[in-house]
Amino acid sequence: MLSALMTTYNSAPYVQATIESVLAQSFTDFELVIVDDGSSDETVDVIRSYQDPRIRLYCRAENKGVGYSLQEALQHVRSPYVIKVDSDDISHPERFAKQLLYLQQHPELSLVKCYFEYFADSAEVAASERFAARLRDAELINSINTEALIAEHLPRWLCIEHTTYCARTEAVRAAGYPDQRLCEDYALFYRMAKNGCRMGCLPEVLVQMRLSNNSVTAGLDAEKLRQWFSYLLTFKLPQLEQLCSKTRQLAIYGSGGLARLMFTLLSEAGFTVCCFIEQQAGGALSVGDTLVEVRALQDCLGEKIVIAAQPVRLAVLDQLITLGLKEWRDFLVIA
Repeated sequence: MLSALMTTYNSAPYVQATIESVLAQSFTDFELVIVDDGSSDETVDVIRSYQDPRIRLYCRAENKGVGYSLQEALQHVRSPYVIKVDSDDISHPERFAKQLLYLQQHPELSLVKCYFEYFADSAEVAASERFAARLRDAELINSINTEALIAEHLPRWLCIEHTTYCARTEAVRAAGYPDQRLCEDYALFYRMAKNGCRMGCLPEVLVQMRLSNNSVTAGLDAEKLRQWFSYLLTFKLPQLEQLCSKTRQLAIYGSGGLARLMFTLLSEAGFTVCCFIEQQAGGALSVGDTLVEVRALQDCLGEKIVIAAQPVRLAVLDQLITLGLKEWRDFLVIA
């Protein structure tokens, strides 16, 4: 038996297509556990229109966020395996069968992800730079496709797309979802890795991820990004403190929006950020009331470095290693 895990919040325009893709699975011995997180639209009515006994719906009036809802949903799971389904994505008809079989054939693994691809739900979204960026993200995430690569990259950044995983229930419960509206997926996988869970990849596209103007990522304003990275710092704090030792001084590779946000958050956490780093030095940048120097990389090799430049994170990492620096001792990737 397999338990599909879904939370919903104002998903009425899309949840029917998602449920149809679940009910069309070639593997039929599953339950679909849905926790509705206080929807104010017709989401619950759409779900209740299905009479399939495998669908188990739990509703609450108050919206408490996806992390809280997923942790609640886990308590209702009755099978030894869980598979994540987002309420606006489409699962390939063979997805459940293939990912479950992969786990059963690899008892050493606690989790298996699969390849995914994005689709735009409108011409406007398809023509956007955001959609082009997501296509690049998908290609990069899919390239992390072996147990060794996942183990190497997961401590650095979120290289598992949340909606693509199938896992052993006991491993997911042992790690648990945090009560967070953002970053709950990375927190889960990070905790699982810390618990010694091994993770693999089934290299087939089994999930189609919808990108719309209503997607969670479409509404990531400055405050939500601050919440995401504030929480991320809480579980990467031991690595940061080990990197900086007693000095708590570091430099940030990057000078864009993420680097400036990290400057603020690290300063609030008691770290001293001496500068931003780019390939070439530049003029000082203002972050709040503080002017921060932008220094050339070659002049900062003696500093402890936090990489906060997502589009080039792996290229910078390789460059630092080539220059003789050691990851976790001399630098780390923050996200």
